[in-house]
Amino acid sequence: MNLLITNDDGYDAPGIQTLKKVLQKKHNVYLIAPDTNRSAVSHCISMFNSLSLTKIAEREYKCQGYPADCIGVGLLSDLFDVKFDAVISGINCGPNLGTDIVYSGTCAAARQAVLSGIPGIALSMDPVSKQFFPHELKYEVLAEFALNNLEKLISLCRCGQALEERKRFVNVNAPSIDKYTGVKFSKNLCVRTYADKIKIEEDKGLLKTKFIMTGQGQTLSDDASDYTYVRQGNVCISGICVEPVSDLLVDDLTFKL
Repeated sequence: MNLLITNDDGYDAPGIQTLKKVLQKKHNVYLIAPDTNRSAVSHCISMFNSLSLTKIAEREYKCQGYPADCIGVGLLSDLFDVKFDAVISGINCGPNLGTDIVYSGTCAAARQAVLSGIPGIALSMDPVSKQFFPHELKYEVLAEFALNNLEKLISLCRCGQALEERKRFVNVNAPSIDKYTGVKFSKNLCVRTYADKIKIEEDKGLLKTKFIMTGQGQTLSDDASDYTYVRQGNVCISGICVEPVSDLLVDDLTFKL
């Protein structure tokens, strides 16, 4: 298969480099990734700015933009003159569980693929420990899982153009361990609160913001959630709706016109 891979940790990140090495065993791998770390950029795209591309190898490029930009360039331009069978984003250094998905550039790349009519799969790794070094995570274990189950993962995506079909990408999370307990499909997604703060400082007469991660957030989950399954040592697979879903509102209000 022809596979397009990207991430949000940047081209040099160990997760995507491991993914490339493993997938190349059986597939044609094309890579376009941000030229620097773009974590937590969500589905940001560069509509009004041109983007610089740097060629690394025959099928590899760095892109000045964001993960969704990378997929846009890879699928909507003639940079790669091939038809792709799937987009794989990751392997992310850190989990993308529940509320994380809103902010995740890794997930945004898989979402953009489905919006473009191509199956999209996001791969993320939970370090489990709060103290870790990115290069020490066991990316190869998850990369091998993706390689051995790629057709099944692709089959779980929905990327048709029918308006009535609810499109979805596949979000895969796994702990950084040598051997997984099993594979689980999440019935629910966890809810996270992050308790982050923004500090405002003055610097030479200018007000500047500083983002502070307090590490005091909480995770709300149940026995069938993505968070619980991963913490139990499983690979957790979740189907994530690509397009917004309207929630039912009360219909007994009267508005002034």
